[in-house]
Amino acid sequence: MKDFKHFGLKRRFYPDHNYNALWCNLKTVRLGEGKALELPANESEFYDVGINTKCNAECPFCYVSASGQGINYPDICKTWKKWMDTFWEKQEDRILLTNKPFQIAIGSTGEPTIHPEFCSFLKTVYESGVVPNYTTNGITLSKKTEWSEKIMEATRKYVGGVAVSFGNKEIRDYARTAVSNLVKLGNTNVNIHHIISDKKSVDEFVAEWVRYGSDILYHVLLPLMPSGRSQEGVSDGTFEYLEYVIEQNKIKNVAFGAHFIKNLRNSRIKTWLYDEQSFSKNIILTPNKVQITPSSFDLNPIQIIEV
Repeated sequence: MKDFKHFGLKRRFYPDHNYNALWCNLKTVRLGEGKALELPANESEFYDVGINTKCNAECPFCYVSASGQGINYPDICKTWKKWMDTFWEKQEDRILLTNKPFQIAIGSTGEPTIHPEFCSFLKTVYESGVVPNYTTNGITLSKKTEWSEKIMEATRKYVGGVAVSFGNKEIRDYARTAVSNLVKLGNTNVNIHHIISDKKSVDEFVAEWVRYGSDILYHVLLPLMPSGRSQEGVSDGTFEYLEYVIEQNKIKNVAFGAHFIKNLRNSRIKTWLYDEQSFSKNIILTPNKVQITPSSFDLNPIQIIEV
């Protein structure tokens, strides 16, 4: 996998929030005892990032209703640079003290790979000392084009991890090809996002888990949400079946979306939980403006920063 050791050992420390975190080479360790309080919205540890509302898949379950009629926000590199200038860093011995985010995940409001600034944005984020990751439907990365080759090269150079969405069966072949292409890069963590809606979707997740074996870092399980184009949620009994299947197959490389927290609190599945939005927020980059929202499921701004 790609080595980010040259980013150094970083520390974010907010004693009033009972928060003390160290980061090194894509690993975050949160220190201390007791519950950490929610961090300031403009100083989160991690951000989901929206750079467009445009998408080339229009999945029926999309909770933000991204579509081909959406837009790519202009000047995202310029806006990011200006925002990063508002943060601080201070070197103390071998530790870099900072209030910058450790990492971001691009693609919260649209398909990032169809944004004309996407490759430049990955480089810009990387050069600001923040690790860029992204989520994609896989269509662009499944094709052999000049643009897709540029994205793959930028991914190889700058990206910590890529998540490919397997939710839409109509584009599943594209998604599988994208995963294969990303695995061949050999230096980027590859994850798969699964939409869990019913027992059949659980069985499909397990089939993909068997198919890919150790090639996938995490299979991320996201509950179907009645939002955007979807009018339905997870059917009754699905989580209990999911819990059973994970136990029976001894699946370890699995992670859960935040909206599964209420199920996980009383689950036999052992996982580390923290309150939604404690350490993360969503941002939308528009020209000279950073809109901070609670999450990608709630796009109502809680803070707007002009840069």
